[in-house]
Amino acid sequence: MSDLNTLQKLAEKRRSIYALSDELPVANDEVIKLVEHAIMHTPSSFNSQSTRVVVLLGDEHQKLWDITENALHKIVDDEENFKSTKKKIDGFKA
Repeated sequence: MSDLNTLQKLAEKRRSIYALSDELPVANDEVIKLVEHAIMHTPSSFNSQSTRVVVLLGDEHQKLWDITENALHKIVDDEENFKSTKKKIDGFKA
């Protein structure tokens, strides 16, 4: 099978996942290896090699979203308006 056929077959099988959770179907080490591989093999504009990634797992992930929620709560000071913001944050936090 040619590279083009392989690419087309992979594109046909693509999917978007909208229901996120904090449970990974693979080990944390595998996630890190996957991200490292993607960074190394993804082209950068003008070969700038400027891509940086932070992978937060477990408690670190939760802490990021707690910080985000607290920061946004200061900006959206009306509790009723903040409900929709919190719902979105909780989706990412999950």
